[in-house]
Amino acid sequence: MKKYIMALATCTLSLGMYAQQNPTTIPAEEKINNLEKKNEQLNIFFNFQSSFDVISNSLTDQTEVGFKARQLRLEIKGDLTDKIFYRFRHRLNKATNAQSLDNLAKATDIMYAGYKFNDQFTIVAGKQSQAWGSFEFDINPMNIYEYSDFIENMDNFMLGANFIYQATPTQELQLQITDTRNSKMEDIYGDLSSQGIEASASPLTYILNWNGSFLNNQFQTRWAYGIQTQAKDKYSNMITIGNKLNLKQFQLAFDYLRADEDIDRLGYATMDGADYLAAHGLTVFEDVTYNTFILKGEYQPTPKWNIFAKGTYETTSVNDVANYDDNFRKAYGYSGGVEYLPFDHQDLRLFLAYIGRKYEFNKALPTLTDYNTNRVSLGMMYRIKAF
Repeated sequence: MKKYIMALATCTLSLGMYAQQNPTTIPAEEKINNLEKKNEQLNIFFNFQSSFDVISNSLTDQTEVGFKARQLRLEIKGDLTDKIFYRFRHRLNKATNAQSLDNLAKATDIMYAGYKFNDQFTIVAGKQSQAWGSFEFDINPMNIYEYSDFIENMDNFMLGANFIYQATPTQELQLQITDTRNSKMEDIYGDLSSQGIEASASPLTYILNWNGSFLNNQFQTRWAYGIQTQAKDKYSNMITIGNKLNLKQFQLAFDYLRADEDIDRLGYATMDGADYLAAHGLTVFEDVTYNTFILKGEYQPTPKWNIFAKGTYETTSVNDVANYDDNFRKAYGYSGGVEYLPFDHQDLRLFLAYIGRKYEFNKALPTLTDYNTNRVSLGMMYRIKAF
């Protein structure tokens, strides 16, 4: 019996000494470091905007009242190492069927991985937002009440690669090459052979982007120029210029966007000209020019309040087509409102906003009638940090 007691005591003593030499409890500092590393690797957000709306349209002479969720996007991103990062963003209220060119759903805005070679050179590959300029384009969609027609009709989440050069801490250049479309040309336009239009073997977009900051970040730029291959020997040239005065309590941004399209990619000229096209056996307008001007001001009387106003002016011309050239379509946008941010460390905004639009058409086009829309929205924007 004494032998068993001595053996048990020896075993217990040995285990105790081993435990002291090889502790299984992770120190608190190491736990914190591991948690911070995990947080860097995995960040989950829900981008949400919903409101109670009162909407009127002069064409229907009706007023609609109801609740609507305009934005619901799941976003996951993180830094896997000090050089490798990724980002994924998916719309939870959009169709998820794969498109015929890139084989990805339109609901998936972003799915890319990036590699940072050093402080100056970075490459991003995968589905991403095209690197167009302007500040309205640059804002998180969650914070937009209503886009200009130009940006609303852009198809800008494409598969490709972006080469980023940080020339100085305040000056960035991007060279981006992406698909021009998510789907094949015939799936968007139908058969265009009657117009002598053939699909391109390389429907790619090339964009050069400059993001600048001056005067201690008080003046900012978002400029870009790009060429999009729409079809064989058919291109779209687009320039997007954004300038912003960025003071402590006041910001003023001015954007100019222009597209010269051999084939109407934005599409709203073709939509308004449907009667003309049908009468002439055509499917889509060619040689279309779009111009858009956007001015937006914001003022924060206190850190928790933001007052804003925005105006837009847009023109559309179909060159060398009688009555459709020389700005046959003019659009005016005007909006304003107030936002309340109750929490310092939460991206939550409660808002009351008015959004108005007015459309004018060439009087020589009897099938197109001038009209206006009005909307008053009371709602919430919330970028929810879920993890």
